[in-house]
Amino acid sequence: MKIMRRFLAAALVLVMLASALSVIASADVLKKEDTGLPFDLVAPAYVTAVWGEGGDSPTTTNVTYSLSNEMTTFFKNMETASVDGYYDEFISQYDFDEIIITTQVDWALDDVDDEISGWHYTEYWDGDPYFGLGYDSEGNPRYSDWDIVDGWIGNATETVNDHAVTRGVPNDERWYGDPERHIPGVKDQLRPEQYVYDEEEETLYIDFTEHTMYYRMRFVVTKRTWTDENLIETVYYSDWSNVAMIGKDAKAYEPLTKDDLSAPVLTDLHMTDQEFNGHAVIALTLTVPDKLAEDAAYVEAWGGAYWIEAQARFRGDTEWVGLQGDWIIKGGEMEFALLSLSREDHVYVKKTDEIELRLRYYVYQSPTDTEMWSEWSEINNFSGGDDVLRGDVNEDGEVNNKDVVYLFRSLSSSDAVIKTYLADFNEDREVDNKDVVALFRYVSTHTEIRI
Repeated sequence: MKIMRRFLAAALVLVMLASALSVIASADVLKKEDTGLPFDLVAPAYVTAVWGEGGDSPTTTNVTYSLSNEMTTFFKNMETASVDGYYDEFISQYDFDEIIITTQVDWALDDVDDEISGWHYTEYWDGDPYFGLGYDSEGNPRYSDWDIVDGWIGNATETVNDHAVTRGVPNDERWYGDPERHIPGVKDQLRPEQYVYDEEEETLYIDFTEHTMYYRMRFVVTKRTWTDENLIETVYYSDWSNVAMIGKDAKAYEPLTKDDLSAPVLTDLHMTDQEFNGHAVIALTLTVPDKLAEDAAYVEAWGGAYWIEAQARFRGDTEWVGLQGDWIIKGGEMEFALLSLSREDHVYVKKTDEIELRLRYYVYQSPTDTEMWSEWSEINNFSGGDDVLRGDVNEDGEVNNKDVVYLFRSLSSSDAVIKTYLADFNEDREVDNKDVVALFRYVSTHTEIRI
């Protein structure tokens, strides 16, 4: 099979540096109407760099960044389609068969315009039509161990992600390169006065009280389409992000205050078709404004946490109960199981129950070892709608001997899928032959029982 690649890039952002001040021109956007992508391709947002203080290696730095709401929502929808078995139907609405998003991370030491230690991006980062990103036409990688040309994103459904960069360099080709193949080593990208390298310990040291390291990022999105003869790849590049820095000219951590935290805003609250341990699962969409994405990236870059807490209760109750589910901020759909609401007089939380829900943000700031919470969101009231027939195991709208047979056969098959809140007829929190007996006895004298 032949592979054909097309490479399209946004206009590069102009970077101007004056002492410790970075002035970044507004990044252009590749519009989805022009590219056929399912989202506008914007640069990584709120890029923040924090030195690891020698925990992994003397130079390791954590770079944190945010994806747009459009991106996270699309990848969440794609993930759901894949898990629920309708990926082919989902992807058919686009002009590609597969889509991948990765990152490129560039770095510079002291002077971004220096011919040796400045930005290390070259035309090879844009990729060879055959060998791909970072390679020349002979298949040689034209980037160093510190140049990230194809960085995998941990979870593109989440707003904030990170990379560990400029990590330790062994005393081999990764340090001194391969001149014959034109492969740069990290040593080739630094000036001698900028570092100390201990060959015996194979450890690189840079004094960040005297030097400043700069980082920038961009997204790379690859669309793949299969034809009868070819695999066609079209590659798009975002603009470069803002410039983040560590070291001499970098700013110290500035803690968030309670005034920086707004109460969460949620939309599209609804019951899903799923269940967890026999209990209903709810879903909602969190509104992720720019400030929330910026603050979350900033806090998490410094080793902290910026999470969602969810509580629920039956309408009419006074006590709130914490929920299990998504806690990482994302623009796509978030899910929470309602099993923690279960109690003796209400064994299963069903889709018909009337529920109240509220959310708040939890923030832990590592540099100050402090934690705080936002105000609670507005209380959201909802229920799942139509009644559910307990015992209607085959979900045909009736409770009869067909359900008894269906349940009996399901218990004998490892592949059967049954809903616990329908099949646990005696409500002992287990689905077994006791429920078959109880259901058989029931249908002998009744027609239905609604829950």
